[in-house]
Amino acid sequence: MTLPSREPDLAPTDTDGRIVLLAGDDTFCHVYRDIAELLDEPRYYDKLGGAVEFFDPTGRRLIPVFSADWQLVELHRSMQSATPEVLRGRFKAVMAHLERFVRHRPQVLGDDRVDVEQVLAGLPDCDAPDFADVVDALPRHVRGHAGNLLHNAVHAAGWSH
Repeated sequence: MTLPSREPDLAPTDTDGRIVLLAGDDTFCHVYRDIAELLDEPRYYDKLGGAVEFFDPTGRRLIPVFSADWQLVELHRSMQSATPEVLRGRFKAVMAHLERFVRHRPQVLGDDRVDVEQVLAGLPDCDAPDFADVVDALPRHVRGHAGNLLHNAVHAAGWSH
């Protein structure tokens, strides 16, 4: 029996090459501008640890491709349909984890002048009608920049890179 073979498409490069990294236990998420930024990450920051999954900005799973020495080299689109509503729920779980963490450890916000309630009110709206708006609001890192408050709080809540 010969099974049909179809090479999955490469990760999106035409209009929106962003990559959403999501912890397998829904405690962390991060958006990378593109595969180059994701692959560059270990050169500038700590290496990621833990189980992670990759998605494109539409909610389609991205399949990791590894080199012979088990280094991530690229991501391919899965042949499964995008699941933005499933991801929306997972993003809500990340934000709920972050809120619990910050409420129990407000010192992670650093400056006493930062109001916890104000920060929490600024968490992304995971119910925004357009899924792209949800992805736009997720934490991301810009090389050479310390990151915004959301980015840093997500890391303080248990993940490093």
